[in-house]
Amino acid sequence: MDDFFAHPVVCNAGPVIALARAGMGRLLHEVFPRVLVPETVVAELQEKEAGDADEIARVLAVAEIVSLPAPPEALLLHELDAGEAAVIHSAMTMGTGRVLLDDRKARRIAAAAYNLEVRGTGALLIAAKARGLITQVRPILEAMRGGGYFIGAELMAECLRRAGE
Repeated sequence: MDDFFAHPVVCNAGPVIALARAGMGRLLHEVFPRVLVPETVVAELQEKEAGDADEIARVLAVAEIVSLPAPPEALLLHELDAGEAAVIHSAMTMGTGRVLLDDRKARRIAAAAYNLEVRGTGALLIAAKARGLITQVRPILEAMRGGGYFIGAELMAECLRRAGE
């Protein structure tokens, strides 16, 4: 099993929203030993008014909310939204070295420019299945899509292939 999931992770809004839309927010805390969420991301999640607000609140209630000691560097803020920049900056300043991001551009910047280990919601679901926390990945991915969370056809197929479905 991927050692990535045995360590604390700094999480962006996307995975929280995706899992909440499928009613599976609990998986974040069942897969990772610690889930750190920057205050900027918390603010983004609390701004949205949606049917999954209660599930998001449950996820945040057990997450470790972290403050940034200083603002992210200008390059991050120029290239990414405030939440993604805060996630990368938090992972760098806190030394976790691991981020959970779904946005393709943010993932590329985190890995290439900051040498962070990056995974997304799909990888988390595969790890959850490998640990016996869920029996299938497909229904959760479909629930995310049904809730309006974008998952491309190629990503869907790759997640299902890796999950053995």
